[in-house]
Amino acid sequence: MMRLLVFCTAIFVTVFPAISMAQSPYAAAIKVNGRAVTYFEIEQRAMFLRALGTPGDLVKQARLDLIDDRLRVQAAVAQGATVSEDALQAGMTEFAARANLTTEQLLQGLATEGIAPETFRDFVRAGMLWRQVVQTRFQGKAFVSETELEAALALGTTAIRDSVLLTELVLPFDNGQEAQSRALADDFSRRLKSFSAFEEAAAAFSAAPSRAQGGKLDWTPLASLAPVIATKLLALSVGEITAPIELPNAVVLYQLRGIRSGRTVAARTVSVDYARLLIPGGRTSENLQTAVDLAAGIDTCEDLHAKAEKYPGNSFSRDVLPVGKVPKAIARELEELDNNEVSTNLTQGEDDEFLMFLMLCGRTGALAEGDREQIRNALFGQRLEAFGVGFLQELKGDAILEFR
Repeated sequence: MMRLLVFCTAIFVTVFPAISMAQSPYAAAIKVNGRAVTYFEIEQRAMFLRALGTPGDLVKQARLDLIDDRLRVQAAVAQGATVSEDALQAGMTEFAARANLTTEQLLQGLATEGIAPETFRDFVRAGMLWRQVVQTRFQGKAFVSETELEAALALGTTAIRDSVLLTELVLPFDNGQEAQSRALADDFSRRLKSFSAFEEAAAAFSAAPSRAQGGKLDWTPLASLAPVIATKLLALSVGEITAPIELPNAVVLYQLRGIRSGRTVAARTVSVDYARLLIPGGRTSENLQTAVDLAAGIDTCEDLHAKAEKYPGNSFSRDVLPVGKVPKAIARELEELDNNEVSTNLTQGEDDEFLMFLMLCGRTGALAEGDREQIRNALFGQRLEAFGVGFLQELKGDAILEFR
């Protein structure tokens, strides 16, 4: 719910002194690809954020938001996207309705705080233009096919995984140059501050093939990166550089150019398909090693069935049961598994004489709410949003930003 706070000019000067007491309010505080963001706009956006109840450093957030808005509008102009006056009025009405207000009531409330109508109009217009840009560029890629929907429901969830847009700089440990490479990496991690500076260093010093593109890499799923690298990247903001990361034969730096985060639409699991192989002898170190070797040699429950031939006839079983009918101990283990993953945490028998090799074969899902098309539309919207976040970060990584 919007929280409209009435506060006077004296309070504003106290909260935002860096703006209100700075140079001419219509001077350029920032230039985004040559287009100015004025001190007045930053002041107005900060006040608007305060009216919305936004926490934190509002001046800093206003600057970041206005940079993003300039990039959104520039992308829209390049694409030929426009917003008519009627459409803009409808967008303002829709936004005001979120706070159970009419547009006129919202504008009156903002005016009491010294916020100009143009500030609200520009905010809504940038968002509407950006939606057009994202829909035009990515609606083909965001389409959710019937096969994808069925696969998602079978897994119980549909997720758009986190991906990162990186620039890499790899310094090898060749010919006894370890100390020099480490020292150079330390220097770069402290000294390089901009996208262009990092790209120039990568082009000049990196040993990776990406040096030809200034170290730039394509979107990379976080899950495909080594955990030590992914963990460090998750702690970064866009534009920041990792501390040097040592690999067996090199030291590497990454600069984060963008991140797009997935969200999940869940389906309710109604039944599970799982297989069990009982290994005689209980939970011994020898049996646990046998289980490790067995897991390494199979990919599916069918493979497990084939491998079970050397065990007694009733050692292997496979069940497809409603969730409520699965034994509790087994159900708890299955909750932690993805398809074709294995657990060896359980035993079976009066004296625990069998080690249970438990494998999840699959899940059958039902829609948590709504019908198939509602879920498909939700997935489509989430994918569009993820593509939009990624595209904006690309624009920001390529933008020329000048700060005054």
